[in-house]
Amino acid sequence: MNHTIRKTFIRIHLLTALLCGAVIFVVCITGCLYVFKDEITDLSRPRKFVTPQDKPFILPEKVLDIANNKVTDLAPWAITYGEKNDAILVDYFDREKGMFSAYINPYDGEVIKTTHTSFEEFDFFRFILTGHRTLWLPREIGKPIIGYSVVLFTLTLITGYILWFPRRWNKKTIKRSYLIKRSGSFARFLFDLHTVLGKHVSLILLVLCLTGLIWSFPGFSKVIYSLTSGGEELKPYTLPNSQIPQEESMQKNTLNTLYHQLKAEEPTATTFYFALPQSEEGVIRVSVVHKRGSYYQTDNLFFDRYTLASLEGSGPYAGKYKEASKADKLRRMNLEIHDGRILGLFGKIIMFFVSLTGASLPVTGVYIWYKKDGKYKDKSIFAT
Repeated sequence: MNHTIRKTFIRIHLLTALLCGAVIFVVCITGCLYVFKDEITDLSRPRKFVTPQDKPFILPEKVLDIANNKVTDLAPWAITYGEKNDAILVDYFDREKGMFSAYINPYDGEVIKTTHTSFEEFDFFRFILTGHRTLWLPREIGKPIIGYSVVLFTLTLITGYILWFPRRWNKKTIKRSYLIKRSGSFARFLFDLHTVLGKHVSLILLVLCLTGLIWSFPGFSKVIYSLTSGGEELKPYTLPNSQIPQEESMQKNTLNTLYHQLKAEEPTATTFYFALPQSEEGVIRVSVVHKRGSYYQTDNLFFDRYTLASLEGSGPYAGKYKEASKADKLRRMNLEIHDGRILGLFGKIIMFFVSLTGASLPVTGVYIWYKKDGKYKDKSIFAT
């Protein structure tokens, strides 16, 4: 690489790293802590599970009757049916009081537990996610700070990879570039942590940056969708409306009918989430999950609350997964690519270590910069 170009890349790498380092440290650490949220939550909430029985599940209308006797002053918000070892969950939401939940045995209707989570109550994972998304600042301030910091971090990763990419491919340079030297000074060890680990995770970190920027900047999101769809426009996610009948004609046991219909259509689905209408024009929104824990392998369906007629929404998340375009499927995958969930537990483990390494890069980078421009005598380790 030309000396002048290299020097320019070094300056870009240093400047962008110094500008975004503190924010990226927080984003990576919070992302690292949030990766195993579902697994930890399941372990800490045994009420979510029941002993499987060779009996059919009780139907939604009965579930609502049971739950409404426990939570008497609110309208139900959603019902979640899981697999044979999952309790049925009925959620209630109030903008002032918070979230109420009833966990019900799907075989005999026993109320296992009711919980109340107020907005003032501290929730560790909610706290971590807020830091990851907004740095615990007001959304209109924190979100842009994170977005532009991720842009700078993207430049930092690209310039860093180019700067420390082996200029000659032989056994010595490959060993030096991709293995951490076990002997040597502490400064040498930190330098290897920064450059060697940085090279190993930089491509995955770039994927994290790009998938994160889709949420940060609507313009970037539209451009990516256009590129992946062959020029089509990204439609907003919207829900249809139910048609209010002229006369009272709501079917009895509409949820029971819909439940039987969906179970017959998708017998292997792992989860059925019924979001209940909260207004006269509201629809019944059903998420049919085909793989446990997956968001993208999900059908998001809409039904008229009065007639159960199937309705169409818009946007990449609406409709059946199998019928979605390739661009829509890729957009649905965005979250699971971002958190590694798309590869299951193995993917989450990878993202945990990648995020942890990403958090270390600003720390080791600042140390290297300080030693290089400070009083450290042996500067030979900085010559690559």
